Amino acid sequence: MQPRTLDVAIVQAGELTEDLPGNLARLSALIRAAAAPDSSGAGPGLVVLPELVTTPYFCTSHAVDRSGWAQTIPGPATDLFGDLARELGCAIAFGMFERTAHDVTHNSVVLVDSSGEVVTWRTPEGGGVPAYRKLSLPASMVGDVDIDEKYHFAPGQSPVTADLLGTRLGCVVCYDRTFPENWAVARALGAEVVLAIVSSLGSREDLFLSELQTRALESQTWIVAANRAGPETVNGVTVDYFGLSCVIAPNGEIVAQAKAHVSDEIVRFTLDLDSVAATRASFPLARDRRADVLRLLADLTAGTVRPAPRAAPAAAEVA
Repeated sequence: MQPRTLDVAIVQAGELTEDLPGNLARLSALIRAAAAPDSSGAGPGLVVLPELVTTPYFCTSHAVDRSGWAQTIPGPATDLFGDLARELGCAIAFGMFERTAHDVTHNSVVLVDSSGEVVTWRTPEGGGVPAYRKLSLPASMVGDVDIDEKYHFAPGQSPVTADLLGTRLGCVVCYDRTFPENWAVARALGAEVVLAIVSSLGSREDLFLSELQTRALESQTWIVAANRAGPETVNGVTVDYFGLSCVIAPNGEIVAQAKAHVSDEIVRFTLDLDSVAATRASFPLARDRRADVLRLLADLTAGTVRPAPRAAPAAAEVA
């Protein structure tokens, strides 16, 4: 039996500006470079770009209306990346600012296949959506940067997966990566590879790689993480995104990594898809997972079960 592999290329894009056509021209050149054949004459099957990569990251202010940057699917961005995918013979995953037909905006990831068509992501119930839509939207200070995605986007409805290139893909976007349940669900839905599409900054750098290593070990999936890199100034705020885009194996090992804070880096690696099953067989976490504990967590989070009140201190403790 032929081994199953997937050659991926990560484009660590960054330093984007409010010149949106100029950004797209730069990204197109980077995708062409990433898709170039290697010494064996093979090109990647999948090129992966960061979160909201068709624009600078703009969720640092309410003062400027950026709603005009949102695009439909299909639309100009998906047409451009679809044409590139068709020309280069590879699939492309990229983050974008999406506006739905019902005028709802999302922080989304679109996947186009090598024929240039938008790939349908499947919901757990079997329905289809044109994008993965970020589930958890941050609204907090990261260092001295005020991030508020809740102001700009609606959250997605559920995790989704996509079948492409002989495997099943899951996805998380930036803040989503912090919630272990997203990875557990991706695995339970059959994902062998999880795309982590990121624009991360500040103190999140300190644990970025170790957090992803832990998520890979927990879910026993390949992780292909594309983060924005370098300084960007928008809304009068300059933010330096830390990069460190990487590929992590199902056992938690970092097997490829880009530099920190350097934009326009390209990382190339071939995933051994058969190693997913081998890792899960040798370290059978799914066998030993407790569904009742997961249900308890869901009930506690929803408030349908409440923790018992703390016991009053014993008389000796009071004395």
